Amino acid sequence: MKKKIKKLARKIAAVAPKSGIIRTVLEGTYRAGASIYKRFFGLRRFREAANEAIDQHCPEEKKGFARFILMLKIYGSRVRYGIIPKEYFIYGFNMLSAEGRRSFVTRSNKYKYYKKFNSRNYVDFLNQKTETYRKFGEFYGRDVVSLYTDADFESFKSFVEKHPRFIYKPAQDYGGRGIKIYDLKNYDCPEDLFAIIIFNGACVLEELIVQGEEIARIHPDSVNTVRLVTYHSDSGDTYPQWCFLRMGSGGSHTDNMSGGGISALVDFETGVVCDCGRDYLGHRYIYHPDTNVQLVGLKLPHWDEVRGLACRLAAVLPEVRFVGWDLAYSDRGWVFVEGNAQPQCVAPQIMSYNGKLRNYKEMDKIYEADHKALAGGAAK
Repeated sequence: MKKKIKKLARKIAAVAPKSGIIRTVLEGTYRAGASIYKRFFGLRRFREAANEAIDQHCPEEKKGFARFILMLKIYGSRVRYGIIPKEYFIYGFNMLSAEGRRSFVTRSNKYKYYKKFNSRNYVDFLNQKTETYRKFGEFYGRDVVSLYTDADFESFKSFVEKHPRFIYKPAQDYGGRGIKIYDLKNYDCPEDLFAIIIFNGACVLEELIVQGEEIARIHPDSVNTVRLVTYHSDSGDTYPQWCFLRMGSGGSHTDNMSGGGISALVDFETGVVCDCGRDYLGHRYIYHPDTNVQLVGLKLPHWDEVRGLACRLAAVLPEVRFVGWDLAYSDRGWVFVEGNAQPQCVAPQIMSYNGKLRNYKEMDKIYEADHKALAGGAAK
């Protein structure tokens, strides 16, 4: 439907006069129609998402008038705070005051900070996987190859001879979409596999991470990672913001909460898991549900390496100040997985029932102080 409207708009623009009352009327009619479409279908999608969230998080008696009132509350929070329906429950908005709700980072208030802290001229070093490897290659701790065109076949061939089973990441991967594990034995020859991979454009191929036993025992079917979010000031100081351990569950190969994984807050100073694990449905776990490994009080190995690695990573790209670093503990020690120039704040807010907007405001104070000092120095 949306595509048909845009196609119709292009046809109207092609035949409409270049100026005058008729064109003005046609443009106004299109804008009004597009606005009505967006509001109508947006509300329909919201209603579907809200019903799904209510079914997941509320008792069966939430029907009829009670369900209608709850729907209004969720919609009010969407308009006022910028949350999506499921966040109403996972953030505990149904139990919070207006002041408590205002403390949360949401879609309505976070993007201005990303734009302010992170130079758009440099974020592609993190958004483009090929560029990430070019900039942070020394921290991977494993073999990686970047592929761009058919001319890179020899590089591909050398890589798969050493690592016939590997992980594929498209250059513009976001949120884990498009990531696959390939095995050369499932193809007749390297040329066939290369043709499939390069058809989708630039990418990186990585040697599979073999987890260290201390972390693998939590959930051996996934690579369990640490997400450590830092702010790197213009004066060269690195400020840790929050840190959490991400684990798969149910035999899943992904450790993301959105994919059914579990996350638990980690104390940055000690590397100890300091609270229960949580999933996207709000369930709390003292022990991992699959392996029965105790999460609360778990000490992550060689934590000093993590702290040092995060500070070194943050200093590589000072133009991108606010980054979420994903790190994995391998059989070779802690290694870099990827960096995120728009680190999501959903998981830490779910785990703590506390909004992280105060962290963003503190980072903003540091940013303003740095720029004020810079302006003062330039004036002298």
